[in-house]
Amino acid sequence: MRSGPEWFIAIETLGILSFAINAMIVAKGKNLSALGIFLCAALTALGGGTVRDLLLGPKALPFFWAAFPFYLVAIFAVSMAYANLQALRDAIGKRDVLIKESAEAIALASLGALGAAKTFNIMGPGDGSLISAAHLLILCASLGAMSAAFGGILRDVVINEFPGVLRPGVWMLEALFAGCLLLALLRMGGVAPPWALLWGFLAVLGIRAWVVVGAERRRRAAAPAT
Repeated sequence: MRSGPEWFIAIETLGILSFAINAMIVAKGKNLSALGIFLCAALTALGGGTVRDLLLGPKALPFFWAAFPFYLVAIFAVSMAYANLQALRDAIGKRDVLIKESAEAIALASLGALGAAKTFNIMGPGDGSLISAAHLLILCASLGAMSAAFGGILRDVVINEFPGVLRPGVWMLEALFAGCLLLALLRMGGVAPPWALLWGFLAVLGIRAWVVVGAERRRRAAAPAT
């Protein structure tokens, strides 16, 4: 059974299912089979957190999806429904780009903030020295960003695409790093975990939204007038 505060589990569930939905839409566009869609969704939603827990060591084990099997079961159920129900695919297909992009943004923000929070809980608060504080901040920002971004990298590798998170100008990694760093700074300053998590989540989401809106404005400005 999954242990931890209810708010932590709720946000983790939101991020995992959002990333799974994003991956399902991408995988279906590549004509993957039903099981292929499930495997792509599971890798995307759970891969980053698995790598994070491996790097954090025994204190982070067992893996979060092994301790709380609901995640894997839910991803399987949603993937099979999406792969086999034409009505569901048609409903999502009407807004597939919006749903895909929104799901990815929510997943990155929530899983990145949760990864930084978990890293701080396991590795912090240190011995109070400047070196220890800098080390903790870098760890939280790096492992938090990895928690969210690595799943998307696995998704793109599976569908034989260059990882979008690594493309210049996308600013996904930068947004994740900044949001996770803010969360760690707030926790070091004594801010309660739920509030630090909220601000980290909003920072990632806000930076990502700013980049997307800016790119869309530039695209429209460059488009020829009709």
